[in-house]
Amino acid sequence: MPGQSVHFIPALPLSSQPLPYLTVTGRAGFSGFPSPAQDYEPRTLDLNTRLVKNPTETFYVTATGDSMEGWGIFDGDLLIVDRGIKPRLGHMLVAMLEGEVLIKRYSLYKESPHLCSAHPAYPPLPLEGSDCQLWGVVRAVVHEYLR
Repeated sequence: MPGQSVHFIPALPLSSQPLPYLTVTGRAGFSGFPSPAQDYEPRTLDLNTRLVKNPTETFYVTATGDSMEGWGIFDGDLLIVDRGIKPRLGHMLVAMLEGEVLIKRYSLYKESPHLCSAHPAYPPLPLEGSDCQLWGVVRAVVHEYLR
């Protein structure tokens, strides 16, 4: 199936140390200057704690192709995939369908379950009567703006 493929990355921690974390307040983001007291607040963000909920069931995938751009998954994005989540309609899945690994949305199409792309050039793929293995549910997408 053209349009989307995956490159697997071993499930190693995203960061070995917590990163500095700043809370953005105000309706439009930053408003005014931060308080000098904020310099003394020890706040950190550990991406593993934030994005990986089931470490033994989680792996990372790099997406390629354009079939999921309409749903926010772009070529080169890092996907955090959890094998421990039971898939529901609307979830983004990593699955092997008829021997090909795909990233698609689990949807109903003509009242039957399909794997669907966001791009109109790629038709919905029926699950009934197909050889499909679920590899996991996409929990998060890391999209880099500057590459």
